[in-house]
Amino acid sequence: MDATKNQSYIDAYYNTNQTHVKWSFWASLIALVIGLVVLIIGIALALNGSSAAVSATTTSAGVLTQFISAGFFYLYSKNLKQLNVFYGKLIQNQDTLFAWGLVGHIPEHERASVVQAIIGSLLSRNGSSTEITPDLVRAFAEAKKPNS
Repeated sequence: MDATKNQSYIDAYYNTNQTHVKWSFWASLIALVIGLVVLIIGIALALNGSSAAVSATTTSAGVLTQFISAGFFYLYSKNLKQLNVFYGKLIQNQDTLFAWGLVGHIPEHERASVVQAIIGSLLSRNGSSTEITPDLVRAFAEAKKPNS
């Protein structure tokens, strides 16, 4: 797949996720405001001597809407965390593409050690339990070579 096409897919996916997070936030905020308004109206009705059933129902509806908005904010928080994870992966992907692009500008006699260093860095950044250094990658490469 072409790198530009791949980048356009990543950008489109990122923009879609950003839009979903924005909608989630605004839905949560609107639900919170509506619940607060209904709760205040219910309390005002109770204080002004309205029937107990009407004021209790209105106040209960306000409290219920507040719980619903809390659930919305919880989902918003989860969506935001997922977006941040995706954004971190996007940065890692761009760093990887940039590093591989720079390999072509390295003198030929130094290129093998740079490629080994990049491989070691890529393998160790995913949180493996053993840190894989460029020296360890070089040792593995040398161990795989047939004895001459």
